[in-house]
Amino acid sequence: MNAPLRALVFGAGGMAGGEVLRLLAGHPSIRAEWVVSRSRAGSPLWNVHPHLRASFPDLAFISPEEASDLTPDVVFLALPHGASFPWIRRFRDRGVKVADLSADVRLADMNEYERWYGAAHPDPELVSQRVYGLPELYRDALAGTGLASGVGCNATCAILGLFPLSRAGLVEDVRMELRVGSSEGGSEPSQGGHHPYRTNVLRVIEPFRHRHLAEVIQETGIPEERLLMSVTAVPFVRGVQMFAQVTLSKKCRESEIWSAYRKAFEGQPFLSLCPARPAHLRFPDPRLVLGSNRCMVGFALEGDGRRLVLVSAIDNLMKGAAGSAVQCANIMLGLDETEGLAMIPVYPA
Repeated sequence: MNAPLRALVFGAGGMAGGEVLRLLAGHPSIRAEWVVSRSRAGSPLWNVHPHLRASFPDLAFISPEEASDLTPDVVFLALPHGASFPWIRRFRDRGVKVADLSADVRLADMNEYERWYGAAHPDPELVSQRVYGLPELYRDALAGTGLASGVGCNATCAILGLFPLSRAGLVEDVRMELRVGSSEGGSEPSQGGHHPYRTNVLRVIEPFRHRHLAEVIQETGIPEERLLMSVTAVPFVRGVQMFAQVTLSKKCRESEIWSAYRKAFEGQPFLSLCPARPAHLRFPDPRLVLGSNRCMVGFALEGDGRRLVLVSAIDNLMKGAAGSAVQCANIMLGLDETEGLAMIPVYPA
């Protein structure tokens, strides 16, 4: 047997970094060799992720300085926005493959990056090297690159729900609400995200233009003036559900919609269509994908043939972050894209 490929994980003390490690703990071909956290350097990994103690009993955090001269086979960057740029550049200059989880190289248009993120991009040439990290759209391109961008969790849920319709030219406009769990806010508590203030609350975080909308525009080609994305915090920890009201560009039969989705989802190992019956399973709840790399999509067409309700669901820490990053890494490294990602959702949860 070949020796496992060695992975270096930055931001390993956070939620998304912890999920990368959970996946690598069961990965047959990639081993988590080093884990990086500036604030926790020297302490055991399991002090922060006690559920991983049996998998990594002796692994300890190292500092970024200790990691800077390493040459792993793949680097996962689960860092805050703005912190990935120098590390991407450093490791790509060495020929190391990088799966980023941040927003730093998501947007291809530098003017759009500045508009949505409030500052000029510090390394536009780096963006020209990357492939958008959604294998369902860019599988072949990912196989030939060394840099996969992160994809926003809300963007992932929206794009995977919408792309079959947009590819078929069936979208006139979309009004979508993303219902999101508290883990979207990361591991640092805030007034809006701290559990005592957030539990049992439905709080509108963004009424019109969440910045993940930039990725939806980029990847679906639907004009911004025909899209609305609101985000609502709901009282669960993990998961995103998109509830979208779509006006179709022409009158359609339900069979045409089924055909568009079946064609787009064919050969996609982590995409599933919900059944038309029974009624309670027609629209997916995030609990149905919890802990997995799956995305489920369901829809219903109004009798006029123009109005469609579309619902998609993912686990934001998995398909919305770590799961897609590992899937991208698998493809870049020439592995089967499903390796380490075969876990079945936990249900009920």
